Amino acid sequence: MWKKWTIGWFIAAMLCTCIAGQQLVPGMYCGLENCYDVLGVVSSSSKSEISRVYRKLARNSHPDYLRSHGASKQEIEAGVEKFHRLSAAYETLKDSREEYDYYLQHPEEYYYNYYRYYKHKMPNVDVRVVLFGTITAISIFQYISWMTSYNTAITYMMHQSKYRNAAKEEAKARGLWIDKSEQKKQKRFKSKEELKQDEDNLLRNIIEEKMDIRGGYQKPQYTDVLWMQLFLFPYYLFKFMSFHSLWIYNYTLMKKDYSDDAKIYLICKNIGIKSVQWDIHTDAEKRVYMQRKLWVKANAQEYIHEKQEEAKVKMAEDPKMKRYRRWMNKGGPGRMTFED
Repeated sequence: MWKKWTIGWFIAAMLCTCIAGQQLVPGMYCGLENCYDVLGVVSSSSKSEISRVYRKLARNSHPDYLRSHGASKQEIEAGVEKFHRLSAAYETLKDSREEYDYYLQHPEEYYYNYYRYYKHKMPNVDVRVVLFGTITAISIFQYISWMTSYNTAITYMMHQSKYRNAAKEEAKARGLWIDKSEQKKQKRFKSKEELKQDEDNLLRNIIEEKMDIRGGYQKPQYTDVLWMQLFLFPYYLFKFMSFHSLWIYNYTLMKKDYSDDAKIYLICKNIGIKSVQWDIHTDAEKRVYMQRKLWVKANAQEYIHEKQEEAKVKMAEDPKMKRYRRWMNKGGPGRMTFED
C-alpha cells in the first residue's frame, strides 16, 4: 500500500515540477517558442548581430521576395507566417530584451511577468484626461441619480390623494383649475387624454412648487455635483475658516452669549443631526430642545440617554419583539427538534 502512495506522490511532484518549470506562455512574447531560437541566435549575442540575422531572415521570408522568385501560394503563406514570427522575436529582443531574459529566468513569477509584458502594450494616456473624464462621469451619474430620485418622489405624491387634493385646492385658489363645464367646451379642441395630461401637469407643477422635499429625494442642484464642489472648494474653505474664526473670537475669547443660530448649530451637533435637518423637526420638538438647553453637551447627552431608554421600553413592550424573543429563546433559525 505504501508503495502506491510513494508512486502517487512521486508523480504529483513531477507534475508540479514540470508546471513550475514551464517557461513559455502562449500569448506572451513569442508564445511557446523561444525568441532566441526563432532568430537562431543566443542570449549573449549583441544587438548588431541580432539585427543582421533578422534582416537576412526577414528578407528571405518577405512575401515580395518570395513572389519575385516564383514561390507558390502555399510557400508565400508559410513565408508570411514565418515573417511575423521573426518580426515578433526581433521586436522583443530589440525593445524588451531585459524583461524577456527575466521572464525566461523566473518563470514562477507569472503575474509579475504578465504585468511587465502588458504594461508596454497599454497606450500612454494623459493622467489629466483620465481625471477629467472620471470626474465628469461621476458628476453626470450624480445628477441623473438625484433627478431620478426626485422624480420618483413627485410621482409618488401625484398618486397620493392627500397631496393631489391639496394641489387641486391650490389650483382652484389661483383660478387655474378648469371645471367640468369648461372641460366640455375644450373637448371640441382636445381629446380626453390631452385634458388629463394638462391636469396632471398643472398638479405636478404645484406639487413641485409647494412641497418641501429634503434629504435623498430633494431636487438636485448643479452646485451639488462633484465638478462644482471641486470648483467651489476654495469658497467653501473660506466660509469654513471664517465661521470657526468668528466662533472662537465671539464665544471662546470674548465669552459672548450664544445667539439663536449658534444654539441651533450646537444642538444639531450634540444630538447628531445635520443643520439642514433642523427645519424638518416640528415646532414642539424645537421648543423641547430649547427648553432643555441642549446646546449644553451634558444636557444633550442626558436627553439622548432618555430617548434610548424610551426606545428600549417601547421595544420590550412591542408584541412583535416579544414573539421574536420567544422564537430566539427556543432556538431561532438553528433550532433542531423531533416535533413537526
